[in-house]
Amino acid sequence: MNRAHVNFGALPLLSLRAFEAAARRHSFRDGAAEVGLTPSAVSHHVRQLEAALGVALFERLHRRVALTVAGRDLAASLGEGLQIMAAAYAAAQAPRGRLVVSATPSFATRWLMPAIVPLRAEGIELDIEGTFARADVEGGVCDVAIRLGPRPPGRLTAERLVTSPAVLVAAPGRVAGRAALTPDEIAAGPLLSLTLGPDFWTDALKLLGAGARTLREARLDSFDAALHAAEAGHGYAYAPEIVVADRLAAGTLVTIHPRRFGRRNGWSYWFVTRPEVAQRPAVRRLRAWLTAALAMPEG
Repeated sequence: MNRAHVNFGALPLLSLRAFEAAARRHSFRDGAAEVGLTPSAVSHHVRQLEAALGVALFERLHRRVALTVAGRDLAASLGEGLQIMAAAYAAAQAPRGRLVVSATPSFATRWLMPAIVPLRAEGIELDIEGTFARADVEGGVCDVAIRLGPRPPGRLTAERLVTSPAVLVAAPGRVAGRAALTPDEIAAGPLLSLTLGPDFWTDALKLLGAGARTLREARLDSFDAALHAAEAGHGYAYAPEIVVADRLAAGTLVTIHPRRFGRRNGWSYWFVTRPEVAQRPAVRRLRAWLTAALAMPEG
């Protein structure tokens, strides 16, 4: 039979559900308890199925029943079908629940905090942890972590939210109204570096064609720290353009060279979860909200 023309309205769904529960539990009584029927009602549904199909589904033995070959085949197929239906039903449910989300303080303030009110209206409560400490997603300490850098390894599910090239920035006073500094002026520093990207300045200055020299670097542990130092006039910093866009718009920082770094691979924000929670409606909704927020133009 062509499956495209199956008359789903003719399927005895209650009988099929009662049979599948009894077959899986190897008991009319236990199957009946699962589907909310009496054992005699389940027995009646099974006999109706057998009559309609023209095959025996159970062998009636003394004080117990056993599946026939036809019964085992039907039960296996029904089990797979019901699992598909259950997954589809869960996916269609309104996204509700409480999510523990870990991100750096800057990401939490800029993109997670604005999500609290609109997602709460949809039944999703965000418990936000703004911290530089690495979140223990795999251990279940948090449901979602937002990580900046290369794709996280291991068994975790990681989906790219956005990728942004890095730009070179400084306080306006360090460029004195000029559109750009020369590579050698930048190399003279001071250079604000990051522990997570210790070779950035060496590689960037080589690409810019700066002369060889010993670099004057101050190594900090986060983009926030480096950008705060740059705003205070303490040196030249770098950051993904999306991270520094608000400071550029406000004028507390300016770009010191037109070149962008990492246009192909860039710096990526990753939405990291455990595989078993990745498709929860609340998790999918938060991911969609952040994807839309990060895609909005700065202004």
